[in-house]
Amino acid sequence: MIVEQVVPTAARVDLSEALEALRTPAPPLAPFSDAVIGFCADFSRRLFRDEQSLRFPELQALAFWMRKAELVRLGQDFERLKTAGTVLVPRGLVFHVPPANVDTIFVYSWLVSVLTGNRNVIRLSPRASEQTVILCRIFNETLLAAPSELSDNTVMFRYGHEREITQEISTCADVRVLWGGDASVNALRSVPLPPHAKELTFPDRYSFSAIRARRYNQADLPRRQRLAGEFFNDLFWFDQMACSSPRLLIWLGEPDETSAASSEFLHLLQTYAEQRGYRVQPQTRLNRFAFACRAALDEKAVRYQDLKELIVLDIEDFQHFTRDHCGGGLLFQYRIPELEELETFVSRRDQTLTYFGFDIPELENLASRLRGLDRIVPIGQALNFNRFWDGYDLFQELTRHVCVA
Repeated sequence: MIVEQVVPTAARVDLSEALEALRTPAPPLAPFSDAVIGFCADFSRRLFRDEQSLRFPELQALAFWMRKAELVRLGQDFERLKTAGTVLVPRGLVFHVPPANVDTIFVYSWLVSVLTGNRNVIRLSPRASEQTVILCRIFNETLLAAPSELSDNTVMFRYGHEREITQEISTCADVRVLWGGDASVNALRSVPLPPHAKELTFPDRYSFSAIRARRYNQADLPRRQRLAGEFFNDLFWFDQMACSSPRLLIWLGEPDETSAASSEFLHLLQTYAEQRGYRVQPQTRLNRFAFACRAALDEKAVRYQDLKELIVLDIEDFQHFTRDHCGGGLLFQYRIPELEELETFVSRRDQTLTYFGFDIPELENLASRLRGLDRIVPIGQALNFNRFWDGYDLFQELTRHVCVA
């Protein structure tokens, strides 16, 4: 079976031969080896300097997360997982199937896997974005200067939904990592894995933000402006289609203070978008308007605000709230008097709560009582990838603990 290979070199290759090379390599890399850290740090430097990469903030954020200081810190975290009588070893071959609408997630997924010593196969969509093309180019450029053992460590294929390709790769996998919508994940899960293999799934998730109005109103203007910029990054990167992108903003407080805080915050947010020169694409704008009109009726919105690059729909209660969303800059808004009201709202589908104006102990107390949410982070960190994702510790999931008695 011939497939299109993108990494390590662009070519048409025989799939069986490419997989055989991955299955019978030299001895596996040790977790957090000097060779891997050096490669990732070089990749980070090239991303920072590349003229095309500089046009995309999400690529610069990825480069920042891959810098050497962060890799060393992650290595120290990994060392703390070791216990007497156990050895942490790579699981083997990891098959990554990332979503098409979040351009950098395949690199984050690959990074945690390669840092823990695994070999990797990545499926890329034929609908490759400009960001994905840039990443693959820089990846191959970095490989040219890397030790030879890294050239045989990772292969990226570009193909559509051909089940036979996914099936052949899956027969070789020790771990399969699936990202995407519920339907896509369920379809891929029907493809068999070897009996020993494990699977990590990252399906549809929902994320929202909460701001305590009193704390917001007490903050000085520069802090409120920074908050608007941080929220902008959370909201608009990836066209609001990442699983951790906020789609609902909850204000906590009395009606008069929440109204004042909301009015000014949305004004600062729109001002920041204008300063950044952000523009919603015409097709996205049309889809968003059509969705907002339906949502205004179906979700019983009591107020509709069109702020050029952002549409805001105020809702009175969660009774009709479906969590359906179109992305592209649409924000639901709701007001609650007490944080405890979230207990009845949060579901297992909810992933990330970004916040401002709350103390850590009250958030920890809230988390202990919820049946959903896997991340509670400050506004501005919604899209910051971490080894802890969707309730998994990826270091633990991508290694085997060998007991030595």
